[in-house]
Amino acid sequence: MARKSEQHPRPPVGADSFIYDPELAAPEPPAHLTAIPEGALAEKLRLLIAVEAVFERILFVFIIGFGLCLAALMFAQVVLRYVFASPFVGIEELSLLFGAWFYFLGIAYVTRNGEHIHGGILTMVVANRNAIRAVRLAMTVLGIAACMLFGYYAIKYALFEIQTGRLSSYMRWPKGWWSASLIFGFVGTAAYMVLQAVNQAVDLTAHLRGRSGE
Repeated sequence: MARKSEQHPRPPVGADSFIYDPELAAPEPPAHLTAIPEGALAEKLRLLIAVEAVFERILFVFIIGFGLCLAALMFAQVVLRYVFASPFVGIEELSLLFGAWFYFLGIAYVTRNGEHIHGGILTMVVANRNAIRAVRLAMTVLGIAACMLFGYYAIKYALFEIQTGRLSSYMRWPKGWWSASLIFGFVGTAAYMVLQAVNQAVDLTAHLRGRSGE
């Protein structure tokens, strides 16, 4: 039976160069689980998932808002500098403010969706799918430890600036507004990584109870 290739190479190849045969090729590695559970686990955690869905929408709106504000500031600065030859120095401080919130909230958001950078070479050299699941769980736990370590010092610094009431150089705004992004970013990222670790642990346990090669 002829199989149709799923690849569509560009010219000058001009023809399908590869046809995947599931009877000959190795099985695909298990999917990289995110912080949001699915299936039976999702049914058990319906309340948590519902609350998280509201938080995710709020987080998404703030990320979009800070991103648009940052883009608007950059556009305004270009116009002021090159059209009116009168740049506003305060825009540089404001761009750092919006950029910091955009960046640190974005870290938490991509962690939630499992879109942060993670290596995939393991799946090329390890055939046992449960071994892959175990290594991914271990890496998530190490990621939690790293996030908590760096987050501790970042939050400690942020709280110091908030408590001392330092002001920015030009706008004279509380520098705690900038530093607070560290708190939300690291706390959100650590929370999502914990949820991801729980999701991976439940998935690994379920497969270990089944066939070891799955």
